[in-house]
Amino acid sequence: MLFIIGLGVDPKNTAPIFINYASSICEKSYFDNYTTFVKNSDLVWIEKKLNAVPVSREKLEDVEHFIEEAKNKNVCLYVYGDPYIATTHQALKVYAIENNIDVKTVYSSSFINVIFGETGLHIYKIGFVGSIIKDDINSRNYVYKQVGASLELKKHSIIIPSGYEGNVRYLLHELKQAEINFKEEVFTDYRFILLVSRAGTEEEKILGGKLSELLESEIELKEPFTLIVPGTLHFTEEEVLKKVYKILPSQNIKPSTLEIRTQKIIEKCKIAIKNAEQDSIIKNYKDVFENAFLYIKDAEEAQHKGDLVTALMQAAYAEGLIDALRFLGEKIRWE
Repeated sequence: MLFIIGLGVDPKNTAPIFINYASSICEKSYFDNYTTFVKNSDLVWIEKKLNAVPVSREKLEDVEHFIEEAKNKNVCLYVYGDPYIATTHQALKVYAIENNIDVKTVYSSSFINVIFGETGLHIYKIGFVGSIIKDDINSRNYVYKQVGASLELKKHSIIIPSGYEGNVRYLLHELKQAEINFKEEVFTDYRFILLVSRAGTEEEKILGGKLSELLESEIELKEPFTLIVPGTLHFTEEEVLKKVYKILPSQNIKPSTLEIRTQKIIEKCKIAIKNAEQDSIIKNYKDVFENAFLYIKDAEEAQHKGDLVTALMQAAYAEGLIDALRFLGEKIRWE
């Protein structure tokens, strides 16, 4: 008999009670160490608690080996998460049944239902779910097209990174490159994205923001991590993100003229302040530049809250303060 048993997203805390029975009757026990990332601490626990041998891709896809053993023995295959999220396990099940081997499946939590539960996104709005492989152009292009198709249907997409080792910026740069190539407004600067790391565990981390904002951040996430591209958000979905995670969702809307103008002034002022420091101007007008800096900070906070009129006013105050130094004979470099 072949047992295919899901261990959940946090094996030490969420593995089903059935594992106690399975480990007592199975003469051969294996653990899938290929289809998903497994923490070293979990791997040690699985090997000791379940007496299971980790199996590689080659071993896992050698279905005849499993079938031969299961003909005369009870064989267990333990799987991280839920068994049939990976098609590899489904293929093994089908092959076993075709060869008259009884298959017992024990289901558990998967990263899919945990991610939707934690973020508050509605699971019935799920669209594309698939992997993206680092430095693989075909994979990147496929993901781009599939996410675009899901967005047209207002569905949420889940992208599972492979080979990125927690380097979020590299992944985002690849998606941005796909946007440059196709220009179909799938991964624009203002596309809202969610990032979820180690969902359902004590190390869980959830972040969100516009693609341009995330690209500017120094983000390193622990594996496994997932990138979510939400479709149209229901107000209850937005409520969870705002109240639980302090994430302010933004729809994929092009910036208004007011927003663009404000951002240009803010960037211009930041450059002027940096240049003034290099030119030793700041030391003579500390109060002026300190106030200008505070106005810029207020402008950015107002921007974040969506109060664009106040943001423009604050940015203009900063610009005016710095520009006024011309009347005192100072040369301010704005570029």
